[in-house]
Amino acid sequence: MKKKLVLINPHPQGRYGEEDIRVIVQMPLNLAYIAAHTPRDEWEIDLIDETRDDAIDENGKLTFDADLVGITALTYQAGRGYKIAEACRRAGIKTVMGGTHAITATVEAVDHVDAVVTGEVEMVWRRLLSDFKEGKLQKLYDGGFPELEYLKVWPDREWAHAKYGYKYSSIITTKGCPWRCEFCSVPLAQGKTFRERDVEDVLNEMEATPFRGLMFAEDNFYGYKPESNERARKLFKGMVDRGIYKDWFGFTQFSTGHDKEALKYMGDSGCLGFLIGMESTDEQVLRKMRKGSNLKTGVENYASAIQNIHDAGMIVWASVIWGADFQTKDCFKTMTDYLLEHSIDVLTFGVHCPFPETALYKRMVQENRLLRTDFPDDWQYYDTANLTHTLSHMTLDEFIEGMQYLYDHMYGEENLKKRFIETLKRNGNRRTAMFAYKVGMDWDKVFRQVLRNLYELRESGLYQKVVKERGLMVATAA
Repeated sequence: MKKKLVLINPHPQGRYGEEDIRVIVQMPLNLAYIAAHTPRDEWEIDLIDETRDDAIDENGKLTFDADLVGITALTYQAGRGYKIAEACRRAGIKTVMGGTHAITATVEAVDHVDAVVTGEVEMVWRRLLSDFKEGKLQKLYDGGFPELEYLKVWPDREWAHAKYGYKYSSIITTKGCPWRCEFCSVPLAQGKTFRERDVEDVLNEMEATPFRGLMFAEDNFYGYKPESNERARKLFKGMVDRGIYKDWFGFTQFSTGHDKEALKYMGDSGCLGFLIGMESTDEQVLRKMRKGSNLKTGVENYASAIQNIHDAGMIVWASVIWGADFQTKDCFKTMTDYLLEHSIDVLTFGVHCPFPETALYKRMVQENRLLRTDFPDDWQYYDTANLTHTLSHMTLDEFIEGMQYLYDHMYGEENLKKRFIETLKRNGNRRTAMFAYKVGMDWDKVFRQVLRNLYELRESGLYQKVVKERGLMVATAA
C-alpha cells in the first residue's frame, strides 16, 4: 500500500505580498522538484499551497491526512510552518522542513520538525524517504551545493497545475552568488559559487513545458564573469534559433543592460524585461550594503543601461531598499525624481531587513538595534514589508512620511496610468508596457499594506520604546 506525502507551501494569514501579484503568481517550483524525485509506485503525493488552501483550520487542526509532510519556508513563513508541524506532531505525522529558513536557522528548525534538509534536497530526498519507511529518519540531511546536473530531472509542473491551475511557472538556469551583499541570504541558502546549468538542457525543458509565462528563478541569470555572460547570450540565442517564444522575465544586474547583443536576443525570445536590484543611487549607501555589482557598474552608468533596455522594447523593473544605514529623509524625493526622470517602468522595493545569519543580522544584533526578537513568532515580520530594526539617519516619522511621499508620486491609479503612457513612449512596446502596468496595479496593494504596517508600528509605540530604553541615538537629516 502506498504511503501519502503532503508537500506544503505555508502562508501567514492576512499577509498580502509579492506572492499575490497576479501576473507572476506561480507554482512553488521547489515542491514540484521534490514531487519529481518521489517514487510514484511507493508514494501518493498531494500539494497544499496556503496562498490557496489552509493546511490547518482556525482551531489548529489539520485539513488533510498524511504519513509524511514536507514543508518549505522562507523566513517570514517559518512561524506558520512550525504551527503546521505542531499540528502534525499532535496527529502523529512526521514532518520535514527545507528552504531558506531551515538552512539559515537550522538549530531552531530542528526543534520544531522531525527532520531538516539543508542544501539541495534533491541530493538526499530518496535516502530520506527510505529512512522514513525504515523508521530511521535522521534529524538532519545535507544535500550540499553540487553542480546542477541533478536538475536534468525536471520538476513535475503538471502535478502542481492539476491541483491549482497555475498560469505561470518558473525555471532554474543558475544558482548561487559570489557577491557578499550585507543583507542577502542567497550565498547562505544557495552557496557562494555561481553554478550554471547546461544550456541545452534548459532549452529542452523550455520546449517541453506548455507554460507560456516563465520566470527565471535566480538572482542573476546573466552571471558575473565574461564566460557566464557568453553562456547567457548562448541561451537567449538558442531560444530564438529554436523558436522558443515565452513571456519571460528574471532577475539580473545593471551590467546586463550594457550588453546590446544579449538584449536583442532577449527581446526576440519574448522577454518582457527584468528586475534589477537598484537598491540606491547613493554610493555611500551601496558601500554600506556591500552592493558590489552596482558599485562595479557605477551609479553614473545606470541611465545608459535603462536606455538600452527601453530601446530593446523591454521594461526596467527596479527594486529599491528603504531604511538602510546612511539613508536620510531626503532619499525618498531624490529617488522618486530619478525614477520618474528615467521612466522606471516598475518600482518594487524592500524595507531593509536583517535575515537570519546574514552579515546585516549579525551587525544589528551587535549594535542592539533589532525591534522584534520574540522568535520564532516574530519571524513573520522579517519579510521586507516591515521595519525590523532602528534607523540610523532618520526618525520613524521621517521614514513613514518618505514612504508616503513615494507612494503618492509613484502609485495610485492616475500615477500608474501616466507611467504606462511614459513606458510606451520610451520602449514602443504595448505588450511589455501593459505587463509593467499590471504589475504596478498589484504592487499598489502591496505598497498600501506596507504603509499600514508602518503606521501600526508607530501607533504601537514599540519603536519609540526600543530607542528610548536602549539609549539609541538617531542622527536625522539636516
